[in-house]
Amino acid sequence: MAYVLLAYLLGSLVGGLLFFPEVRAKDLPGGSGVFRRKGPWAALWVVLWDLGKGALALLLVPSEWRVWAAAAVVAGHNWPLFVRFRGGGGIAPSLGYFLAWLPRETLGAALLGLGVAGVYHLLYWRKQRKGIYPIPFGAIFGYLALLLLAPAEGRLAALLVALVVALRGLQILSGRW
Repeated sequence: MAYVLLAYLLGSLVGGLLFFPEVRAKDLPGGSGVFRRKGPWAALWVVLWDLGKGALALLLVPSEWRVWAAAAVVAGHNWPLFVRFRGGGGIAPSLGYFLAWLPRETLGAALLGLGVAGVYHLLYWRKQRKGIYPIPFGAIFGYLALLLLAPAEGRLAALLVALVVALRGLQILSGRW
């Protein structure tokens, strides 16, 4: 159980909150929010940090705790202990975690998700600018692909992570971010 707590605490170190705390007042502190408020270079730094902490969480836990640590690192990112439980959306740390664990399957799923996000942006988001943002929209398809591509243990972890990300996404869409 200590490994799950460790993963949660590691997830709570949200890059956007550590490096750009002022973003929190107006937007989500993940890569997308930092991109909107600070630009692409700041967002790249935050995304790399959040990817890295996801990968580090995998490396710090024994294999029998991998499934639960996946959900915990993302939950820590989404609801960080250190800043009143208001964090990011969870996509970057989950991507880092799964890239370190299941690189081939995750890369395929991520490419599909990015492709869907690009098409969604071109056909809908660019004109409408309402509803779900393109990256989270594409991530839905990425998580579904990972559920199909991963081995059994990875599927359970992907399902738990997708549920944690979806719960946070519903909070964000309802305006309670």
